[in-house]
Amino acid sequence: MNAVQRLRKRVIVAILGINILVGVIVGCVLYYGFPNVYFSWYPSIPIYFTMLGIVMSSIMFRHSKDQPKKIIHVYMTMRVVKLLITLGSILLYTWLVGEQKLMFSIITIGFYFLYLFIETYFFYRFEKMVKQEGFDR
Repeated sequence: MNAVQRLRKRVIVAILGINILVGVIVGCVLYYGFPNVYFSWYPSIPIYFTMLGIVMSSIMFRHSKDQPKKIIHVYMTMRVVKLLITLGSILLYTWLVGEQKLMFSIITIGFYFLYLFIETYFFYRFEKMVKQEGFDR
């Protein structure tokens, strides 16, 4: 197993682990600590970011082999697409469901920033591996 495959597995495990951990903690805090602001659609937020994170990381790793010189462009494009999809999902939720709109928006944006941090960290690690001598994509 080469370094890219190991990093890809780490990214997926990190996405799942962090999502489960943060999702359960925030869900419990909302459900038990602030039951008046808990909303039934809360579990959809961690599920959404888990799926989005796995899809986006798979796209990144696929493009790292196909177009290694354009990886920064792909990374930034995916950031914009992820932002637009997330904003669209918030708007769609407020339009169709409308339950606890403000809390849904705040929690979704919080998860977005958490994943922004995670993705930035792993992209930094990936680029650091690329710059090492003898690294084979």
